[in-house]
Amino acid sequence: MMRPLLRMTEPSSPANQAATDQPYRTAALATAAVALVLLMGVWPYQHWDFTERSSVIGGIIRKAQQDSEWWFCLVTPFLVGWLIWRMRKELRVLPLAGSWSGAPVLMFGMLMFWFGYKADTAYPGYIAGQFITLGLILMLGGVKWLKHLFFPWAFLAFTWPMLPLETVLAVPLRMLTAKASGILLNLIGVDVVREGTGLHSAANEVRGLAQGDLFKLDVEEPCSGIRSLFSLMMISALYGWLTLKSWLPRGILFASAIPLAMLGNMVRMVMLALGSLWFGTEFAIGRNIDDHQEMSFFHSLAGFTVFGVALTGMFAICTQLEKRLDRSRASTSSGENPAELRAPGNWVHLITVIAILGGALGLCAVTNTSYEVEAAGMNTDMPDVLGTFVSTEQPMTSREKSMLNEDVQIVRRLYSKPERVILATAVLSGGEKRSLHSPNVCLPAQGWLIGSETPLSIDLGDGRIISATLMSLHRDVLTKEGRRIRARAVNIFWYLGSDGTTSAGYQQHVLKSYVDSFFKNINHRWALISFFVPIKTSTGGIDDPYAELGALEDTKDFIRELMPKLLVK
Repeated sequence: MMRPLLRMTEPSSPANQAATDQPYRTAALATAAVALVLLMGVWPYQHWDFTERSSVIGGIIRKAQQDSEWWFCLVTPFLVGWLIWRMRKELRVLPLAGSWSGAPVLMFGMLMFWFGYKADTAYPGYIAGQFITLGLILMLGGVKWLKHLFFPWAFLAFTWPMLPLETVLAVPLRMLTAKASGILLNLIGVDVVREGTGLHSAANEVRGLAQGDLFKLDVEEPCSGIRSLFSLMMISALYGWLTLKSWLPRGILFASAIPLAMLGNMVRMVMLALGSLWFGTEFAIGRNIDDHQEMSFFHSLAGFTVFGVALTGMFAICTQLEKRLDRSRASTSSGENPAELRAPGNWVHLITVIAILGGALGLCAVTNTSYEVEAAGMNTDMPDVLGTFVSTEQPMTSREKSMLNEDVQIVRRLYSKPERVILATAVLSGGEKRSLHSPNVCLPAQGWLIGSETPLSIDLGDGRIISATLMSLHRDVLTKEGRRIRARAVNIFWYLGSDGTTSAGYQQHVLKSYVDSFFKNINHRWALISFFVPIKTSTGGIDDPYAELGALEDTKDFIRELMPKLLVK
């Protein structure tokens, strides 16, 4: 008797189907790996300084060498590879069923890659790396592969140094850390006075101590928590994924990195203050040698408390989340017929991927990027005397030298006459592009509060019009008699490009850099021009409503007289 041939019509198992797709699987995975290595690790993408191009990863290595806080970015790709390796058994039997939804994603990623290459800036390259990886997963693997690889793909975002976020978030975190640390120190009996991001020991008439005699601490950017926050967020995301089983507790643990980083920095500042009181500032903080601050061993040790406190808190929170919120992971099986997972035309998907990648790289190869860095749009020889104003030079402080790149130039003179004082400053960017900050970042760190920020146009009278920003500032200060008064000031600033163009704000000058480098092959060497004008405090306690207007008009007249002497014709 013949047996029925039903076994021939049974669907093949995922393992058998994956085996029949082995040639395509090998070609697809090899193509994806080669493409990512070539685009991110080999292709000379950006001038990370004004001399030579290097790859996206090469630029990140350069950044990590300059600032060790960003070394975690270089560890991230290896962690992503390890996460994928842990899934190797699942992925080995998961057929490649490419989806055409990945085509527009891949094309967008390559478009961003070309834009960043042409505009000579890294951040479109970071975006490109994320979207190119997503497009490759969808085009070659399909939606099922994306479901398995979603977390490793999202985790890849920690590869990219988020310098713009550091600029935006650093000052608020510095202010919050200083405020919370000051409250905590006063609660435990250490009298401190906060000025912006600075913490100074309070004056003590009985002991004959003036404010700041015992210690002067400042929550500078390395102490703000923002850099430790990025690495702690990476650790919390990884730890939550490995130990927790559902998305809600993972999200809570991930969000906890923010307050934990702040708590760690509070403990650090308290340790530095107490160490200064008990053992002296040289032991607790370090010594200043030739305008260079050398951290003491205690200062370095206090830095490790950020991670110690944060990681301890993270483990404690994770333990509670496991007990109270974590649930068993839902089954990933969809009940679909494995034979239906395979989509026809996989080789067509691979050929399309190669065409998109090759076409974009060909476009990059023929793109003209052989431009030279333009000269600065101004000279830095400020006159000693300007009209009725006489001036004194204000050299760079040791703190400014430590915070800025070595080749950033600061030219600053304090102009004064009996009824007005104007601090004129020009900051010229150095070899590392876009190395300038904004006054609305620096001034709050000095204790100034921004009351208003408005655009301002200044006609120089020779056909040139400057687009600037006017800030109204105030802060409360203590007099020698212990009376609190409100100090006021105005600040006018703008960014000056190599061709004389002006931008009123930080974001505008960054956008102008992108646009001009993309369309004109101009790489600006920007200068930040700033005029800070204090307003005399009223002796009667009532502010003169016309004092700010008078300061503004005097400063505009001053600018009309000074700037034609500095601007390159």
